[in-house]
Amino acid sequence: MKKRIVIVDDHVSMRDMLMWVLLHEAEYQIIGQAGSGIEAIKVCATCRPDLLILDLVLPCISGTEVLRRVRKELPGTRILIFTGTCSTALMREALLGRPHGYVEKLEGLKVLKQAISTISRGGSYYSAVANRLLSETAGARPASGDLSRREREILQMIAEGRSSKEISSLLNVAVKTVENHRSNLMAKLDMHDVASLTRYAAGRGMVPLE
Repeated sequence: MKKRIVIVDDHVSMRDMLMWVLLHEAEYQIIGQAGSGIEAIKVCATCRPDLLILDLVLPCISGTEVLRRVRKELPGTRILIFTGTCSTALMREALLGRPHGYVEKLEGLKVLKQAISTISRGGSYYSAVANRLLSETAGARPASGDLSRREREILQMIAEGRSSKEISSLLNVAVKTVENHRSNLMAKLDMHDVASLTRYAAGRGMVPLE
C-alpha cells in the first residue's frame, strides 16, 4: 500500500519540487499540500496522512505549533521536518516537539529521500546538527511552554504585524477574545508593546529575525 503524504511549505516552488520528486517514487502518494500553518492543520485533519513533510517557518501558525498539534491529534502520522532555518532556538523548539526526523534543505535530494523512506517505514532520521541538539534538549521544556496553544498562535500573528480584526478572522474568534489574549500575553510575559512581543517571538523562531 502506498504511503500517503502531505507536504507543507510556504514556498510554492518547494512544494512543487517535492511533489515532482515523490511522484517518481511508486511507493508514495501525495494527498495534500498547504502553504500556511492554518491550512496545514486543516489538511492533516481531513486527509490523515501517513507522513507529513513540514517546514518550520510558516505564516499564521508556525511549523512547530503544527508539529505539536499533529503529534497530539494524529499520533499515527509520521512527521519529517524539512526546513531551511538556521535558527538554533527554532531547531531546539521543534525537536522538543518530537518529530520523527529532521533534515535541512541544504542537504541533497539523496538525503531527503533516505529520510522519507526511513521515517515512512517506522524509523527515525536526524541530520548531524539535529542529532547534537536532540541530545542537548533531552528533558528540557519548550521555551514557549508556559503559553497556551491559542496564546502561541496569537503571539505569532501579532509578531507578523496582523491586526486584531485580521487575527479574529483567521482563527474564527471574536475580536474581543483576541484583545483579551493580547492583554494576557503582555501580562504573562511582562511585555507591554508589540515591539517587545515581536522580539520575543523572533527569539523563539516563531517569525524570521529581521
